[in-house]
Amino acid sequence: MGKNKHQKQAEISATGIVLTRTRNGVIVKWDGDEPADCRVPGKGKSFGMPVPGDHIRFTPPTKTKDGWVQEILPRSSLLNRYVYGRIKEIAANMEQVLILATPDEPVVSPRLVDRMLVGCSVGNMDATILLNKADLFTDDQLDAYSEPWRQAGYKVIKVSAKTGTNIDLVEAQLTGRISLLSGPSGVGKSTLMNRLIADLDLDTSALSTNTGRGVHTTTYTRLFPFPSGGTVADSPGIREFHPVVETDELAQHFVEFRKFSPDCEFRNCLHFDDEGCAVNRAVEAGLIHPDRYESYRILHASLLEGPRRGRQNLVTP
Repeated sequence: MGKNKHQKQAEISATGIVLTRTRNGVIVKWDGDEPADCRVPGKGKSFGMPVPGDHIRFTPPTKTKDGWVQEILPRSSLLNRYVYGRIKEIAANMEQVLILATPDEPVVSPRLVDRMLVGCSVGNMDATILLNKADLFTDDQLDAYSEPWRQAGYKVIKVSAKTGTNIDLVEAQLTGRISLLSGPSGVGKSTLMNRLIADLDLDTSALSTNTGRGVHTTTYTRLFPFPSGGTVADSPGIREFHPVVETDELAQHFVEFRKFSPDCEFRNCLHFDDEGCAVNRAVEAGLIHPDRYESYRILHASLLEGPRRGRQNLVTP
């Protein structure tokens, strides 16, 4: 009896990891001599578009034809966000996200970092905050800027990609893990990648003289092997991050709320100014940083508005 089309495909299928996306599909690391260029049937309409970090099953390319993605294998984690009302997937199967931030040059809003931290929690990833360009600021300035995250329990590392300050701490954080570097344009992600991985030579750029914001130097998220073990992904800069989370689930992704919310008097407490709210009492007692609580309130209000831009016309002070 002859073999049908699906049986033949199964015989020639291979598995691999998506390194990056291209205009026509994805580039895949596998057992072949070279990374495989693969297209996605129907531009992802049947099973979605693979993203960097995805494990996939695919038909290997030949000398004259690209390969074809057959299946996206189950994911252990996913970082995504709303962009103009649609969900944009960024990376899959990351163990951790290192969020780069600076208090100036460019100014990175703590609200943006807080939203990214929510996205990491929703997507089942650890998060660490890297205060890059530490050579430009005093310890007091950096400590004041990062205190809300430290109080919440996040790991914060002061680092300078330019001078090499604390690069060893970043290397230790990355070694043996699958990691994504993320943050706004201009904070030095590509410069840091070049410092961490010899001969990488990613494009870097100064701030725009017109806007004072960073200039995009990375077009697509791409995975690179880390010299001391593990994998690290460089990602394009972002100016907004609108996490994909339901309004009634938001509070559980502000990690410092978890200790207090079980003591709220009312079930499904929204943690505003109501009597009986243990989270609100913790804010008043200084056990939860007021800036983080304000981020929660602003993001909660934004999520209620519904998806138009990002998740919506976000309330951003």
